[in-house]
Amino acid sequence: MIQKGFLTKVTKRDLKDTRYVSIASQSMLYLGIVILISALIYMISNFAKADSIISIWLPFMITGVFLVFMSQMIRWKYIRLER
Repeated sequence: MIQKGFLTKVTKRDLKDTRYVSIASQSMLYLGIVILISALIYMISNFAKADSIISIWLPFMITGVFLVFMSQMIRWKYIRLER
């Protein structure tokens, strides 16, 4: 019965939820990476006045790291729940 697929618990709804979680996780990851890279480029381009722009730069870095971290946590938790 298991070989024919009658006793599996995977439904079409579960596959749809997995797709939405994957899309959300990927978009958070890419957005976080873009924010991190743009913040680093901004800091490198304005390196001469780094002391005055640290208050602008730090929230962007924290936001980028948070988005990357949360995307990995979502993926890790959801994959863990599927097993």
